[in-house]
Amino acid sequence: MKQASSQILEVERGVWISEQWLREAGLGDRIQVTIQPREIRIRGLTPESRAGQEPPSERGWQILRALGVDAEPGRLPNASTEHDRYLYAKKR
Repeated sequence: MKQASSQILEVERGVWISEQWLREAGLGDRIQVTIQPREIRIRGLTPESRAGQEPPSERGWQILRALGVDAEPGRLPNASTEHDRYLYAKKR
């Protein structure tokens, strides 16, 4: 049995878990992330747990298509052409 590895990380903007760590843990290419108070669990999805799920790409497209449905109108003028300035305070 392979020895568990451990690393203490400082959280600045987030935590990145490398693909190598996921592979070494044997989690596969699809994972389930569960968030609970003071704990985050990452588990690999087994073929049984995937049964009945739509292919990821089709589900993703459905979610993307639904983003504009019932959206609140924006308050900023020219948001589509001025998005960098509004979001990142960049001057043109």
